[in-house]
Amino acid sequence: MTHPGHDGHGPVIEGTTVPPRGLAPQGREYDPFATGAPGGAHGGPTGGAVPHGAVQPWVPAQGAYGPPPVVVIPAEKSVGVAFVLTFFFGVLGMFYATVPGALILLGITLGAILLASLLIGVLSVLTLGFGAILCTLVPLIGIAAWITSIVWGCLAASRHNERLRAQYAQTGFRPPGH
Repeated sequence: MTHPGHDGHGPVIEGTTVPPRGLAPQGREYDPFATGAPGGAHGGPTGGAVPHGAVQPWVPAQGAYGPPPVVVIPAEKSVGVAFVLTFFFGVLGMFYATVPGALILLGITLGAILLASLLIGVLSVLTLGFGAILCTLVPLIGIAAWITSIVWGCLAASRHNERLRAQYAQTGFRPPGH
């Protein structure tokens, strides 16, 4: 059922909220849903009467009925998996534990190999080929990078887990499976 609008903007449909400034002085001067309001939810001649200015329309908060916020809980990283991956794949295995660390160590390793190759090439020319014996030392760069990747990968996985546990403690969340 509709009623003529109190603010001149058309009919008011029962059950809808009308802004308080939209009601004319001849409109309601009480909260019809207050206990004891005349014609209100519990009826009664007095009591529950609220001045018109106090009646405010209910407006849901932004996103009040939207879906709950998405909380991404990162998984813990296994130190054992980090060890196995770096043991078999070296620097490339570090991508499991730490992508930035893997990129840094990969860049350092490739830079060291390039620098050693240039140095060996120059020494070979200057020593009429005797400097080529230094090529046997280039695998030491790979071995150093391999050992470094194992240690760095395991430490990075362990630090990742410590940070997660600290976040769980701070926010009150419990890790999945704990």
